[in-house]
Amino acid sequence: MKNREFWDGAGKIVAIMALVIAMISLTMTISSRMLEKNVQHEAQPSGGVPEQTDVINILAAGMAEDTGTIQADTAFSGISSMVSNYDLAAWSQKSLIGTEAPSSFADAVQGLGFNMAGLANAGSLAQGPDGITASMNYWQSSDIQYAGTNTSTDEQNQIRTVTKNNITAVFLSFTDQLDGTLPDSEKYLVNVYDDTRSPEIVAKADAAADIVIVDMYWSGQDGQQPTDRQKQIARALADAGASVIIGNAPDAIQPVAWIDDTLIFYSMGNLITDRTDDSARLGLVGAVTVTKTVQGNKQKIELFNPRADLCASVKSGSSYAVKMFDAVTEDDLKNRDTIYSSYSSVLLSMDDSIRIGGME
Repeated sequence: MKNREFWDGAGKIVAIMALVIAMISLTMTISSRMLEKNVQHEAQPSGGVPEQTDVINILAAGMAEDTGTIQADTAFSGISSMVSNYDLAAWSQKSLIGTEAPSSFADAVQGLGFNMAGLANAGSLAQGPDGITASMNYWQSSDIQYAGTNTSTDEQNQIRTVTKNNITAVFLSFTDQLDGTLPDSEKYLVNVYDDTRSPEIVAKADAAADIVIVDMYWSGQDGQQPTDRQKQIARALADAGASVIIGNAPDAIQPVAWIDDTLIFYSMGNLITDRTDDSARLGLVGAVTVTKTVQGNKQKIELFNPRADLCASVKSGSSYAVKMFDAVTEDDLKNRDTIYSSYSSVLLSMDDSIRIGGME
C-alpha cells in the first residue's frame, strides 16, 4: 500500500522528472553531435577539396627610348635588384629595336628580369613598315611576351598566354595615336586602339587567362590629370576584363587609381631616356600583388597592395642611367625634393590608398 501511495504521489513526480531529464540529455547529446558535424563541415572545404592559393607580383614601368647614346650595360644597374624580385615585369619600348636603338638595349632590359614589352605607340610607324619588320625580327627571336606590332594578321589575332605560379596572364598593347597612316593592306602592323574591336580582344583574352595586362599609349601630355578620352578607354578596358592597365602619355606622370577591380597607371612617364628636359627624365615604377584562390571548381582572383614610386634618368658619364628617387641627388636633378613631393601628390590625387615609395 505504501509503495502504491508512493507511485501515486511523490514517486510519480520523481519519475516524470527523471524522464524529462533523460530526454533533455538525449536532445543535448544529439544537438552537440550535429553541431560538431556542422563545425567539421565548415572547417572542411566543400566536398573535402582543399583550398589552394597562388601568388604573383607584377611590376610595371614606363617608356624606354634610346637615340644611340645610352650605354645599356650600365644604364640599369640602379634598378636591377628590384626588377628581379617580380614574376611578371612589363615595360614600354618606344625606340624601334634594329633601326632606332640597338638590340643590345633591349637585351639589357630583358636581362634585368623584364619579360613583357609593349610595342604600340605613336612612333611605331616612324621607320615605315620596314622599321617594324626589322624590329619584329628581334622580338620574334626572343623569349619575351611582346605585343603591339605584328608582321601578319594571324600574329595580330593571336592570344598568347604566360603562366607564373599557376596564374595565367595575357599581355596586350594598343596605341590611341599613330604618327603616319597604315597601308590598307597592312593594318596589322600596329595595334591601333578601336572603340569596338579592342575591348572585344580584351574580353577574349580575359576568357583565356586569369589576368589581362594592357599596355596603353594615349594622349595626355597636356596635363597631370587623365583626359576624358583616357578615362573613357580605361573604363572600356576595365569593363572588358583588363586587370592592370599600364598607361603611357608622352612625358607625363599621372595618377594611379582603381576602376572597380582594375588597377590603372594612367601614365608612367619614361623609364629611361637620353633627352635632357626634366619632364622627359621622370618616370614611374609601379607594382601590384595578385592572388588566385581555387577551391573545387570555384576560383577567385584578387589584386592588392598597389604601390608606386618615381624614378629618373640621370647623367652617368657620357650616358644616362636609371635611379629610383631615393638614390637621386640634388646634383642629379635640381629641386629633387620639391619634384618628388609634387608628383607624389599627383599620383595620389585620384586614390590616396596607393602606397608611394618602398619599392623593392
